[in-house]
Amino acid sequence: MKNLITTILLMTITTSFLYSQNEVSKIVEEEQIQTASGISFAKELPKEGTYQIVYNATESMPTIDNEILFTVNEKRKVEEVEYIIIDKNTKIKILPYSIIYAKDFVPVATYITE
Repeated sequence: MKNLITTILLMTITTSFLYSQNEVSKIVEEEQIQTASGISFAKELPKEGTYQIVYNATESMPTIDNEILFTVNEKRKVEEVEYIIIDKNTKIKILPYSIIYAKDFVPVATYITE
């Protein structure tokens, strides 16, 4: 009888322990999914005035997809102006951090013609 009670008690504790571990695993998985989602959406659109869309004056004003704009911050350099070529008539001029964080920085127009 004593062995039976000990066995039942041991099974109950083991089952309870395994159940609690399973619940913890589910919570950790959910947090990992949320973190992974957060990382995938961590990219930001650049602030207007820190880049310019330069296009050929003979063309209509181009529409730039957000996917392209997300790359602006990735390509921004510390000291050098960088360009993303969209097509033969359109490019994006990316101002460097040294200009953006200067005390006398004045935001630039978003669209300009060449």
